[in-house]
Amino acid sequence: MLSVVLVLLLAGIGIVLLTRGSSSGASSTPAVARASSNALEGPEIANGKLYAANFSLRDQNGRRVTLSSFRGRVVILTFMHSLCHGACPLMAEQIKGALNALPNAGHGIPAIAISIDPAQDTRANRDKFLAKYQMTGRLDYLNGPRSVLRKIWRAYAIQPLIGNGTNDDHSAFVFLIDKRGIWREGWPVGQLTPEGLSHDIAVLERERV
Repeated sequence: MLSVVLVLLLAGIGIVLLTRGSSSGASSTPAVARASSNALEGPEIANGKLYAANFSLRDQNGRRVTLSSFRGRVVILTFMHSLCHGACPLMAEQIKGALNALPNAGHGIPAIAISIDPAQDTRANRDKFLAKYQMTGRLDYLNGPRSVLRKIWRAYAIQPLIGNGTNDDHSAFVFLIDKRGIWREGWPVGQLTPEGLSHDIAVLERERV
């Protein structure tokens, strides 16, 4: 039942299955207006009333990472394939740009990617992906057994990789989770900009717990 509800919620903010060739447009919001605004720019989820599903997986270094351990901090969460050539590199670049725009280059803002193909997202492939897009040390790339990942994909209404990994057919979104652990936003990659993402992170950072 929960998965059905989440699918409907995400469909309501325009989530679609994305393929290669996705790109984001430049934001038209003036920088001064954006900086002074406390309104979120990204598509909000369930009016800010839905707690994000917890998970416990291992990163590219074998370290266990749980979402609950980041309570009290704003979290960037996405789902990636390490051999993807379209949406995933774009999301990595947009997240990197957003972090770079924040004070202290976003140090202290957890950024997490979860595998959508556990067989191909090996530790070596995840390391290569992070190094290629200069996200080593800035993005925790998590993987685990398919049976465990399947529950997480369902909780976040994520379509995992379709086919054998030679295409980019999978869900491509960047989510923001607030300090209380509430799932606040879901940016489709086609709407994502570093400016918009950094703005909304800053808004959530200013919120009192």
